[in-house]
Amino acid sequence: MVTTGRPIAGMPPGSTGVNPPGPATGRAGRHATLLDVGDTVHLGVPSRARRKVLRPIVLATTAVCLIVTACADDGRELAQPADWQTTTTRPPPPTSAPPSEPSESGVVLSSPDFEPGDAIPVSATCADDNVFPNLAWTGVPAGVGELAVTLSDQTDPNEPLLLWLMAGIPPNRTGLDAGLLPDGAYETLNDYGNPGFGTPCLESFQTGRRDIQFRLYLMPGSSGLQAGDPGNEAWDSLRAQATETASLLATVDSQG
Repeated sequence: MVTTGRPIAGMPPGSTGVNPPGPATGRAGRHATLLDVGDTVHLGVPSRARRKVLRPIVLATTAVCLIVTACADDGRELAQPADWQTTTTRPPPPTSAPPSEPSESGVVLSSPDFEPGDAIPVSATCADDNVFPNLAWTGVPAGVGELAVTLSDQTDPNEPLLLWLMAGIPPNRTGLDAGLLPDGAYETLNDYGNPGFGTPCLESFQTGRRDIQFRLYLMPGSSGLQAGDPGNEAWDSLRAQATETASLLATVDSQG
């Protein structure tokens, strides 16, 4: 209990200003006392406890001030955004694949049935016979051991779908006749789990225009593939073995 031991004006002589004994008041269980002017009493919170409470608050406030000051100006200038970084109204192209792309040595893949980037003939869609179109290529160099052709859905380049894979094509051939398998050639499964050619026909692909890409693979020797091999494994094998490739883009309406 804290007292001054001095009488207070207006109180009877002999009074010390101490509250009479009574029950404890407040959480700390202390009695309130009357003090001189200038004396300070903090009830329930000792000075040491106050310092422990205030110290982290002061440190946190100082840290925030330092961070804000540092972030406000670090002496560096922000780079100006490029035009493509500020353009949000123009939709991205359906695919990043070019209409036609020759190989490194100049091999060109084409078709007499459609121009690069145009729609494939109806005979190559689900609305008709759904067989591969006529294809032609030029410039295959000497020393190639085998040719192969694939068709993939490139509407989403991040998730291409294998629609067709033909391997075992003799290197002296200069093209394919629509729907006909050359001697020695064979077909693997596609991503539908079916052998042979197939444009987007399933209900899950009923989304209008699709971008599909034919690709010719030139390999130094036999590919080692067989008819009916799983499509993705065969496709990976072709890409690993091929010395160069040429491509041809087309479009198809999956709703036929």
